[in-house]
Amino acid sequence: MKRFAFAALPLAMMAVACDSPAENLGEEKDDVMEAQAEVMDEQSDVLDAQADLAATPAEAAALNAEAENLEDTADGM
Repeated sequence: MKRFAFAALPLAMMAVACDSPAENLGEEKDDVMEAQAEVMDEQSDVLDAQADLAATPAEAAALNAEAENLEDTADGM
């Protein structure tokens, strides 16, 4: 009986260590959300750079506002 217990223990530990499909899906969703937030943050940086090069102060203000909105959205993800 002890031999069976020692043989079954590694198998039981492997079964517990395996991720379920739902857990894998949750991790993938988290990775996608994180990547989307990173893209939005980079887009915000581009808008900030465009604001620095804007021809008029009104255009710069609009680009800065859009960049801030995008960055806030990314931070909320």
